[in-house]
Amino acid sequence: MKTENNRNLFYVATGLISSGLNSYDHSDAEISALAKRICKSDISENIRFWFARAKTGQVEVNPYWPRGSAIIIACFFVKDGKFDIDACLSFFDSTGAMVDPIGADDFRAWIAELPKVLSYFEDPAFQPLWSEYCRIVDSRIPKWNLMIDEAINTAHGFFGENAPIMTFAPNLFAAYNTDFVHIQNKIITIASEPDIEGMLHETLHPVVALQRDKITAFSAENGLSGFANREKMMKYGYMVDDSVASIAHVIEECFVRAISVVLSNKNDKRLQSHVEFGCDGVPFIAEQFINISPTIENFGTFIDIVLYGSNQR
Repeated sequence: MKTENNRNLFYVATGLISSGLNSYDHSDAEISALAKRICKSDISENIRFWFARAKTGQVEVNPYWPRGSAIIIACFFVKDGKFDIDACLSFFDSTGAMVDPIGADDFRAWIAELPKVLSYFEDPAFQPLWSEYCRIVDSRIPKWNLMIDEAINTAHGFFGENAPIMTFAPNLFAAYNTDFVHIQNKIITIASEPDIEGMLHETLHPVVALQRDKITAFSAENGLSGFANREKMMKYGYMVDDSVASIAHVIEECFVRAISVVLSNKNDKRLQSHVEFGCDGVPFIAEQFINISPTIENFGTFIDIVLYGSNQR
C-alpha cells in the first residue's frame, strides 16, 4: 500500500478545523470548500473544546505544536476503538521532540480521550464529509504514486535490503507540516503531498536517532557548536530550552535535513534554505555526506567524522 488514507486522521483534521485551525492551503479550491463545510458542521462544544486544547501557543509560528502533531500521530495507534497509548507515548519519547508545555500528566489524560473523540465522528452525519475527502484523495493518487516511487527507489539505494516499508498518509489540511510515525518496519509520512525530500526526511529520522547517544554526548560537550542558530530554533519550536536533549534534537534535525536534500538530488539553493531557517550546519553535513558516501552499515562512523570534524569549519 503506497497511500494509506486514514479515517482517524481525517476525523482529527475535522476536529482541529472546527476548533480554529486554518493551516490548509487556501488556494486549494477543493480543500478550502471542504474546510468551510466542516466549519458549518454541527459539532458539539465539548468536542470542539477538546480539540482547542491542542492549541498550546508554545511556538509563535505554529501555535498547535506539539499537541496538534501528537494527536495526528496518535491516530495510527488507535485500532477498532482501542488505543495503545503506551506504544504511542513510547514513540513520542523515541523522537526526542515531544515536550508538552502543560505537563506530561495533563498531556496523557488529554490524549487518552482520543478514541472516545474519534468515535463521535462515526455518526452518519459526518460520513458525507469523509466521502468527499476520499474522492479528493483518490483523484490525486496517480500523481502521488510517481512521487512515492521515486522516494522509495532512492531509499532503497541507501538502505539496500534493510530499507523500511515507506507509506504516505495524506493530511490535506496541513499544507506546511509534515509528521511521521514508525511502526515496526514501516515509516508512514503524514503530509499534504509526498514529495521525495519530505518522505526521505521522515524515513531518515529513525536512522539518525540510533546515533542519539553520540549526538547527545557531543551536545553536552560542545552545545550547538555552529550547527544551528539558537534564536531561530527557539522561534520555530525545534528547541524548547537550552537542555542537552533540546540541543541534540536540533543537531539530529540538521543531519536529517542535509542527507534528505542530498539523496533527493536537490541543489545548493535548497541547502541554503535550511540555513535561512536556522539549520546552519546543513551545507557542511551535506558536503561531508557527498564526500564520504556512507552506507547504512558505517553510518555511525560518518556521524563521528561530522561531529568531531565540525570544529574545523
